[in-house]
Amino acid sequence: MRRTGQRGNRGRVRRALWLVALLVAGCASAPEVRDHREAADSHAGVGLHLLREGQFGPATERLERALELQPEHPRALAGLGLVLEMEGAPEAALDHHRRAVAAAPESGALRNNLGRVLCRHGDVTEALEHLEAAASAPAYARPEVPLTNAAICALDHGDIEAAHRYTDAALKAAPDFPAAWRSRGEILQLQGEASEAVEALERYAEVAGMLSPRGLYWAVHANRAAGMEGRADAYRRQLHEHYPDSRYAERLKGERGTR
Repeated sequence: MRRTGQRGNRGRVRRALWLVALLVAGCASAPEVRDHREAADSHAGVGLHLLREGQFGPATERLERALELQPEHPRALAGLGLVLEMEGAPEAALDHHRRAVAAAPESGALRNNLGRVLCRHGDVTEALEHLEAAASAPAYARPEVPLTNAAICALDHGDIEAAHRYTDAALKAAPDFPAAWRSRGEILQLQGEASEAVEALERYAEVAGMLSPRGLYWAVHANRAAGMEGRADAYRRQLHEHYPDSRYAERLKGERGTR
């Protein structure tokens, strides 16, 4: 069983960036705007690096500077969209992600961002359209990212069949993608296949190195359903000790017989 670690802002940003996949290639520019574009690219690149390091203030300053130089710079818009998500401003975040896609509609990475945020807003149909488009974007080398986000979106809105299809596609594209294994474990548990769910979640822990709050929550249920009470209790303790304020810890507390 893998151990979880206490993670602050830096860990949360790195996990988000892992699925968000912010970076996109720059666009061609005319000679008269090249200097401004290059400067904007530089500020955006530094801002995204600072964001990965959890330095929200300096990152925001750099990303905003990029937008001063180029108001519709796609990477800067996407980076600020992520900052706004972290700050709990979903409407502003969605607006930034929409603008980023409008500025670079061919970018699978930016469509992935937008689809993920749309799903959180409950706009499932539009979200899945963008995530599927992201997965099939010719220049996007990580189709497992939007495919897994599509699986998570489907799971969160009760469509297990679609989630199964997206998860299979994600694992076909990248057999060791951690979040896809977590989704497979969740799907199997929801389908009543506890032993298979335990195996999938163990595979998730193996390739990820640690379990997220969502992964721990489903590990509790899968192991308990498979009759492994000791392992279930160990996962429960990890969830409450390392992620006490997570919605999955609160959810587990509220469920009868899982305290």
